[in-house]
Amino acid sequence: MGREEIFSKLNIRDYNNELEKILEKKSFSEGTKNILLNILYKMETAYDDYNKVKVYTNSKKDMLEEMLKIIKEDCDEIELVKPRLNEETKLGDKKFIAEENKIISYPNEKTVCYGLYNLIKNRVSIKAKYGFLKRPLEKLLSKGKIVDEEEIVRDFDGWSWNVVTEEIENYICNIVYQNIKILVGNEFLQEQINKSKELDFIEELELKLKLNYGEELAQKILNDIYKISILEEIKSDNKKLKDFIKIENIMKKDLEKISNKEQYLQELDTEKKKIGKEIKRIDEIMNDTQILRKEFMQGNLRREKKIFSLSEYTELLQNRREKLLIKLKKCSKLMEPFTYVQMKLKLNENVKLFEELDLNQYNEEKIFNELINLQKSFLKAFNKTLKNIENKKEIIEKIYVFRYYKLIPINKTEEIKDIKDLKTEIKRTEKYLITKACNLRAINILCNNVEKNYEITSDILKYRIIDLEDMILEAQKNNDKFILKVYDDNAIAGILQYETNEDFNIKLNKKTKLFIWRSEVYEYYFFRSNKNCYRFKLFIRRSRKKNFNWLWTLSRKSSRRKGKLWGLCIQRKWHRLSITYTCTYRSLWKNSKIICRRI
Repeated sequence: MGREEIFSKLNIRDYNNELEKILEKKSFSEGTKNILLNILYKMETAYDDYNKVKVYTNSKKDMLEEMLKIIKEDCDEIELVKPRLNEETKLGDKKFIAEENKIISYPNEKTVCYGLYNLIKNRVSIKAKYGFLKRPLEKLLSKGKIVDEEEIVRDFDGWSWNVVTEEIENYICNIVYQNIKILVGNEFLQEQINKSKELDFIEELELKLKLNYGEELAQKILNDIYKISILEEIKSDNKKLKDFIKIENIMKKDLEKISNKEQYLQELDTEKKKIGKEIKRIDEIMNDTQILRKEFMQGNLRREKKIFSLSEYTELLQNRREKLLIKLKKCSKLMEPFTYVQMKLKLNENVKLFEELDLNQYNEEKIFNELINLQKSFLKAFNKTLKNIENKKEIIEKIYVFRYYKLIPINKTEEIKDIKDLKTEIKRTEKYLITKACNLRAINILCNNVEKNYEITSDILKYRIIDLEDMILEAQKNNDKFILKVYDDNAIAGILQYETNEDFNIKLNKKTKLFIWRSEVYEYYFFRSNKNCYRFKLFIRRSRKKNFNWLWTLSRKSSRRKGKLWGLCIQRKWHRLSITYTCTYRSLWKNSKIICRRI
């Protein structure tokens, strides 16, 4: 049986094989091709850890397909530059340069991967109706998405999670993008980004936020994002500061003008009459041949650029008439009560936005202050999501999400949890999260004192352990100190030290787990005697990895026999059905369920 036939029967795509076919049509060097194959391999091997840590991620299939699409459609040339000691290369102080369909990079997987993701600049489209906010929002969200996509190759290697902070292209854009992703969910966010050219991305985002968190908080979050986008634009180009101050002054004048309703409507009415007269005059000229000829001749005497035919002059008049009609409709629209109210409201919002920014007193600290304001709004919204959680699976998911959020870098040396102005809000949120997890019996209560229990659990969750459910704790007593060793599998991730306290709920010199409940997922393949190949996924609750081989054997044998397996009728062709099978193997685990689903 050939390789492609086996994978087709398993219904698994061989992405390496697909990439090789794409590379056959490209004029890349052998070294470049090997780098691209290594990138794809690293993404495949690191995905499970990446997904476990972040929770809100694209599927492996979507990520690999996007990378293949970029290489196939958007990349025609990759120039690798060898680093030279004490010599400046064409890259200068940059690690890569992404031009139109071309990458210039040092010869390593990470920089080439960054270059590939940067080939597509505008990932998010914002409608023109947002005016001065359109370009800053597009740049902010697009760069945030690029940094987010690079993370799987940058920070995960298949066995550990190490954040390479110096390689994060933009900390601010990344934080804003992660805030949005956590609040609205990755599935909704990616759907709106993919449809942003047809749909109004900001409008859809606003509706989602209002639905989940209320109108007031949703508007506050959006305003914080608007302000950060403007400040980020100014930060990247200081010349933009004058442009935004000019826009602010124009909007203030427009608001002042529209606030005097009677005068504003009178001016529009006067403008309408003026346009009407001009349209009437054009109609008179076009309907009378003699007047048309006369105007044509007299107009040519006044014009520097002559018109050489009457038909050309008629066409010119017709174009002018169409433009005037559009202008007339616009004036009529502006006079409508609903349009007037909406326009005044929008101007008020924009002027207020600029007043809060106070660009005349601009400094580089403003963007960090606005980022803190956004985080405070984010934490309020995140707290609302915790109140509706009623099961262990959801609370454990939120523990992973909040752990990831706290560890998002804000610069090369600090993370969100290190921001002084956020410590109170972060503590309140995490304390509520941990308390709820204890009440739902998702995690063990390490100390009977609520404050101390929060402190210990919070300290444990600071470690970059990929699978928190595999984490093991061991308590020891050293003189008057209480020592808590934190293990990631068999390796020590860290050692915590506390004052001896009788309220501690951990047995000394005995290993225990923080998480009580876990759900492990094992994937495996087996071949039937008739050479047909099927793929299954096995969900095991309260299981141990050392029993995995036994379970695989049991499943393989049970699929070949008729009859009952602990009360469940297994048909010879049961693998063809799309229903869920459950059975209990009492001699191994009491009251434990093995659940097998057809994929």
